[in-house]
Amino acid sequence: MYLQGNFRSSRVDIENYARIKAKGDKFGGLYIYRDNIRVLPYGDSDYDFLDLEKNRSKRISTYFFSYRRMFGAIEIADREHSGLVEKAGREGFIENKAYRQLQAILKNFFVQLAADFFSEDNKTAQSEFFNQKKNEFNAYHNALKRRDKLAKSKKERFARELDIFFAGLTEHKFANELGELFTNFKNDLHAVLYISDADEPSQKIIDLEFAMRQKVSDYKKRISVTSPKGFAMSKSMRADFDTYLNEFKILEQTIFKNINESIDQLIDDYTAQLNLEISKRKRLEQAVELISAEALSINKKKKSETNDVVSNVSRKIKDLTNELIIDLDNQIRSVKNQFKLLATDKADNFDLVTERKRMEAEIESISSRNTNVMERIIRQFESFYIEKNEDGQIITNDQIAEAASEELEELRERLQSDVELSQLGLAVGILHHEFNGTVNSIRHSLKDLKAWSDVDIKLEGIYKNIKVNFEHLDGYLNLFTPLNRRLNRRREYISLLDIKIFLIDLFKSRLERHNIAFKHTNGFASRKINGFRSTFYPVFVNIIDNAIYWLKQSDVPEKVIRLHADDTGIYISNNGIEIKPQDKERIFELRFSRKPNGRGLGLSISKEVLNAENYDIFVSQPKEGSTVTFKIQKMQ
Repeated sequence: MYLQGNFRSSRVDIENYARIKAKGDKFGGLYIYRDNIRVLPYGDSDYDFLDLEKNRSKRISTYFFSYRRMFGAIEIADREHSGLVEKAGREGFIENKAYRQLQAILKNFFVQLAADFFSEDNKTAQSEFFNQKKNEFNAYHNALKRRDKLAKSKKERFARELDIFFAGLTEHKFANELGELFTNFKNDLHAVLYISDADEPSQKIIDLEFAMRQKVSDYKKRISVTSPKGFAMSKSMRADFDTYLNEFKILEQTIFKNINESIDQLIDDYTAQLNLEISKRKRLEQAVELISAEALSINKKKKSETNDVVSNVSRKIKDLTNELIIDLDNQIRSVKNQFKLLATDKADNFDLVTERKRMEAEIESISSRNTNVMERIIRQFESFYIEKNEDGQIITNDQIAEAASEELEELRERLQSDVELSQLGLAVGILHHEFNGTVNSIRHSLKDLKAWSDVDIKLEGIYKNIKVNFEHLDGYLNLFTPLNRRLNRRREYISLLDIKIFLIDLFKSRLERHNIAFKHTNGFASRKINGFRSTFYPVFVNIIDNAIYWLKQSDVPEKVIRLHADDTGIYISNNGIEIKPQDKERIFELRFSRKPNGRGLGLSISKEVLNAENYDIFVSQPKEGSTVTFKIQKMQ
């Protein structure tokens, strides 16, 4: 077996190519076996007995094969090759006549094999087929490489724009900057009070309003992120963009709506104060003029870009087709010139059929290449798609390709996840076999401990904590293994205060070490929740564990975790580092984590377990004095 040196020239997919190459680097080579027993040192990386690597440094096209890219063996039967004699130390053959003949045969074999099948100079049917396929693979990978290079810069720019937007959102930058614009506008309007000319204030107010609305519109465009083009978004990037769309819609409904209403109110106040009659028709006309001018400007710019692209593509196609025809004309002219120089009558060994085939092949090769190129161009433009759907929306190839690319990207991520989960399944199967006896032993020990705790009140709390944690572990084991017995689990009304006491027992040292206050409200202390302790306890453990970590990373002087509850649900808040807007949904996705070396399992599993009990958990609006609030509530 032999592997191509460049992935772009190989028919093997990238994952298997990397695996085979890694094995080739470690084990590749040409081994010798005599009566099924390996003869050393043939096959070792430092023993190139056929000079394959040495010859490649001379001329790669002639000496095609590389030692590290092949997996092969030479099998020798002792009876048939008695001339090959091993050295006394059994480290290779004595270099006698038989060994030198074997070397010569093998060296010539690889040279001839390369000439017949892989040479770029010889025109055998096998080498032509190989080089044709190689060129196709190279062209395909070069096109992908160019596309990925262009897509990479676009993707990086798009991700950077999203980061800038979310940073501004987190820092409340948009509201502050719009507030500054409004303050300047208010100051400009205030200056109108001191205009002495009676006719000038009306027009001045209209002009100021127009300019202010233009500034708000420009600011809105400046902070917006355009829909990505020219690359497929990953699942995480698509989630970020969807979050951006939701947040931008909220901005439109809040700060942008508020500032426009404030502009209207301020205009009304100043016109009343100045006792002016400003034509509402003129103000409306100004607003329509602003929107119209902006829409025309954007569309004219896009029209110009579209025409430039079409003209550029048209010019490239014309230049290419002209170049192809010129190449064909030159080849035909060359063949005709060769024909003029042939002395067909005087040459005894002239072969008409051979010469005709050679000339036909020279012309046909150029013609076939040109035809293939132009057919690909024709197919590309025949597939050009622009249609209107039932709602009047225009659908193009670009949208279809983007949807397909995003689906492919998501399937690739899902495939990787499935591979990891399948490996996990195998591991869990082994663990089940090994730990089944251990789990049963723990169950029996817990029953014995229960009997002790019944007579010794000091053991009651210890037994209770061990029992709850084991129920939690047993519950997860039952997701992966056929263990179907549970340790007397029962649904009950659990006091939320009991949960806090459990959390204090678990996290007391960490809370004290990081100087974190752990508080609860009266509403939390007075309420209960119905369900299994092994369902709810781990959820609280995971959230509090995360809260302690992020509070430890923050520089807030008074670190606080606060528990609260009302008729709608349970709230767990802290005043540590805020959750990024784009992460509020993603933190519940499997394997998503902002922690260094975080596994991204806790919140995902917590949500899944709660959903199974008809509860849900999500990021809520932060409670007063907090930056992060999780809410657990019963689903309707």
